[in-house]
Amino acid sequence: MKATVYVLIGAGTFIFGVTAFIAARRGALWARCALLLIGMLGLAYGTLGYFLEHYRALLDYSARAYLDHYRTLVGAIAIGVFVVLLISGQITSAMKTRQ
Repeated sequence: MKATVYVLIGAGTFIFGVTAFIAARRGALWARCALLLIGMLGLAYGTLGYFLEHYRALLDYSARAYLDHYRTLVGAIAIGVFVVLLISGQITSAMKTRQ
């Protein structure tokens, strides 16, 4: 059950990041690259979470701890990049030009 959720999270954020990267053609280059980075980080988060849940019984404690640590780290970086985009106003300015 949890492994499926991680697959959906990884695929969803990757599709969101790539779609937003393509759709924001008039936005700043750094903002477009940040959206693409969010997509890649979401894919990495989903992959690490899937491996952590799917192979939990086969991994020893230290391997599980490393996978969990890096999964959390990748998720936090993705959230940080998204917050920087929100604070900079790039997302709101892109939404205003569409309307």
